[in-house]
Amino acid sequence: MNTVLLVVIAVILVVIAGFLVPLLIELRKTVVSLRKTTEEEIAPALEELNLTLKSLRTITDNVGEVTEDVKGLSHSVGEIGKTIGAVNMIVGNIGSSTAVRAASLKAGVTAALGYIIAHLLKKGEKK
Repeated sequence: MNTVLLVVIAVILVVIAGFLVPLLIELRKTVVSLRKTTEEEIAPALEELNLTLKSLRTITDNVGEVTEDVKGLSHSVGEIGKTIGAVNMIVGNIGSSTAVRAASLKAGVTAALGYIIAHLLKKGEKK
């Protein structure tokens, strides 16, 4: 009985080995094929991704430079605005000062002419 049992177990192991060996060989071929396909298709995609990342880095650096230029330009425009405001204030002060002086001169001349005319008329009446 032990011999028959050992023979049955041996036959089962031979049958299992007969199925497992070709299965393992096919599995190995499939893994090698998958690895080859993956390397062939992923390698170019990774290279393209690397080039894309380099381009993106270049674009980002350029955007950074342009942003700095725009900041400088806006600061300069702000300074020009302040300068124009200061010049406008100075011109306004000069203009109002000139207007006040002109009005004062007119009032002074009018008063002086009125005084002179009044005194000339009084002298003309005395004679």
